[in-house]
Amino acid sequence: MGQSGWLIGLMEFMSLLFIFVVGSTIAALVVLYIIDRTQRTQAIRHNYPVVGRLRYLLEHLGKFFRQYFFAMDREELPFNRAQRSFVYRASKDLDTTASFGSTRDLTPVGSVFFVNCPFPTLATDAATSEPLVIGPQCPRPYAAPSLFNISGMSYGAVSKPAVQALTQGAARAGCWLNTGEGGLSPYHLEAGCDLVFQIGTAKYGVRTPDGRLDHDRLRDLAALAPVRMFEIKLSQGAKPGKGG
Repeated sequence: MGQSGWLIGLMEFMSLLFIFVVGSTIAALVVLYIIDRTQRTQAIRHNYPVVGRLRYLLEHLGKFFRQYFFAMDREELPFNRAQRSFVYRASKDLDTTASFGSTRDLTPVGSVFFVNCPFPTLATDAATSEPLVIGPQCPRPYAAPSLFNISGMSYGAVSKPAVQALTQGAARAGCWLNTGEGGLSPYHLEAGCDLVFQIGTAKYGVRTPDGRLDHDRLRDLAALAPVRMFEIKLSQGAKPGKGG
């Protein structure tokens, strides 16, 4: 058999296969038509034979399309896509924080969010918060007046002008300033703001020459009026390549 005979045989086989597929499809449609018209359990299939079956197929596939294409991140119940994504990432020990805003609807009444204030709040409009009493069992409990305070920055890291500016700002804002683990400098005391003395792993400012905790120095610091609390820093988190 030559090449032409082989091609003719292949074309005949393809033709028969095509006729078989088309015939089988038509036969299957006829059978489905008869089944749909004669059944009495589903009105859609009875009134729209064969085509009505697409309704149930699309209904089944709809949940998959909604999950990946149409549903928003917070529309599904009982657990939406945002919640599932958080669980998936947390279970893999990946970062769960998301930047650039939130997908949560912030329009309902009672939603809490922070916005920039383009103009200073007037004293008559400012809302006061209840002070948080820290150490009620101490001889001099501290009633912290502010929810927002200045975190630890060592004097050796920010210098004299920065410490003076921060202490003056803390005094005017009515918040406390954390000294950082570098110890207490004279410039921390100039403005008279509330101070949190941080005791770091090296115990700067409250250590003896041999590296132990200096209890006498600690008592002297506690007697200073601006020093309202002590913070014990248990460890230093390493940040390789990013600085301190």
